[in-house]
Amino acid sequence: MNEKDTIKIIAELYMEWWIRVDTLTVTKKDNQTQLQATIKEDTTFEMKYQWRTNKLKPVIIENTNNEFEQHFAKKIERTKADPKSGRIYKILSPNDTLIFYTKGLGDKGGEIGKYYTFMRNYYPNENDFVPIGVIIENE
Repeated sequence: MNEKDTIKIIAELYMEWWIRVDTLTVTKKDNQTQLQATIKEDTTFEMKYQWRTNKLKPVIIENTNNEFEQHFAKKIERTKADPKSGRIYKILSPNDTLIFYTKGLGDKGGEIGKYYTFMRNYYPNENDFVPIGVIIENE
């Protein structure tokens, strides 16, 4: 990235009736790389589109080993999948757009889990990146 470049990453996290889209804005400014996450989620679980929006505070990405880029670079084969498949990421840069696909709900669920783990590195105290637990009650 060059100074003042901005890249947008759209994480399409929806599955079945759960709709959530995270927008990650990565900007290089003053020799620092800044990340700002905005979370937009339908709170009804009924596709009524009653949105909750959470714009998180910007954080500086240390990125000493290019770990931010590596998260996506390791998944580059997903850009070659069938466009009729589900999507997980869309990366928009000034010169290019990459779309990353998933294959079925199980694959998408696994990728969402990996995304949450990845984002907790940058927002460790943010509950929006803690997977929802399932409680099974005994009868």
